[in-house]
Amino acid sequence: MATDVDVQFFSHLNGLTLGNNWGDMIRLLDTCLVNGLPLTSITSASIDTQGDITLNLYADHKSLLFQIIELSGFEPASINGKYRIKGAPSTTKLILKATHAGKTVSKIGTAKLASLGYDIAFRDSADVKRAYRAKKPRAEHPFIRVDESVGDGMNVYDSNYAKYAMVGLVEDMTHIDDYQNPSKLQLPLDVNDFSKNWKVFGTSDRVVRGWCRWHWARSVEGYNFGSDAIAPANGNRAFTISGDLDAFYIFNSFTPAQGGAKQLLGCGLFESSLNTSVVPGWFILGPAHVLSASTGVDHTTIAGGWPLLYSESTSQVHVNKYDIAQRIKTSVLAKPILPDYKSGRSGIYKGTNLAALQIPIADSDLKLRGTLKHIYFAGDERYTNLATNPILSDSSMYVYDGTPNTANTGGMYFYLGELE
Repeated sequence: MATDVDVQFFSHLNGLTLGNNWGDMIRLLDTCLVNGLPLTSITSASIDTQGDITLNLYADHKSLLFQIIELSGFEPASINGKYRIKGAPSTTKLILKATHAGKTVSKIGTAKLASLGYDIAFRDSADVKRAYRAKKPRAEHPFIRVDESVGDGMNVYDSNYAKYAMVGLVEDMTHIDDYQNPSKLQLPLDVNDFSKNWKVFGTSDRVVRGWCRWHWARSVEGYNFGSDAIAPANGNRAFTISGDLDAFYIFNSFTPAQGGAKQLLGCGLFESSLNTSVVPGWFILGPAHVLSASTGVDHTTIAGGWPLLYSESTSQVHVNKYDIAQRIKTSVLAKPILPDYKSGRSGIYKGTNLAALQIPIADSDLKLRGTLKHIYFAGDERYTNLATNPILSDSSMYVYDGTPNTANTGGMYFYLGELE
């Protein structure tokens, strides 16, 4: 059985930045979802007797164990492809898990941290909006619309305020602003207002901007009370991004403080247990509300506002309503089925080497909807791991990221596959 090379992850430890600037989220998603991150030039490459590939690089690679490296331009051409990082003996050397015993590198090409496998389907002329979609998509793959616009001139969100993207899933888009057709499914969706997720209305600190909001820069941590009308601090935020062309997650801080609390965001497909011809198995994680910029809010007081963590209400997941009689309906929240809401903190299975549990979800109609992809509840104590932390358990590869041992916060495992 070959080593899995589908689920990738990225981190601020790779030298990527997520700061207090408009465009930072879109630029980060462009790199991680679509383009990948080029490594410095390769000074030498060799294949050992086991078939693994050793790369010596000109400068610090800033790569982490179990990330996926994509090689191109090598000869023989059979060497080109994707590999897991098996070892990083130094800041300028990588060992890739491979099966090329007996081969010799005759031409050195280039290497990059591989993307999660998306294309930019549409973008706007001002370069503040994106619609991402999986490469070679299946019918159920949504367009992931990410909008960092701040208004139309009459309704304006102050650029000094908290930074967040308006995010949602849309089907069958033909251009970047194609979301008002009532025959098209969206998530989240209010059937009384198909543009609710994308509106900016009002001025000054009374402005309301969007509905489902992916913050990356606030003046306070996510579980603290604060207003989006207060300017955030400058500096880079800690984060982990993990997933593949079906689903991905972002676990990021709002402030540049070391060890700051992280909020879990994400979207894509879950493993549906119901007929996906009725509605696809889409999900989105993140707070959804239409409060004005000046309204103080603690995300842990919003249903779905602190996904998979903290409490039953805040941990919920946005899904489309499952109704055989009527496909286009206002979206609902689904509850994750968890032993508690303190993943990585409660240590309820701390006698286990690595206690990773899959996460089923059930909606408000008591329908068991399916299981989230790639993300696992951590039943052991991991809350001291406050940055992207690759872990090997037997042959299973995981990344853990977490938040401090305060305010009922914790962390999550992201499953990467098997290292064979």
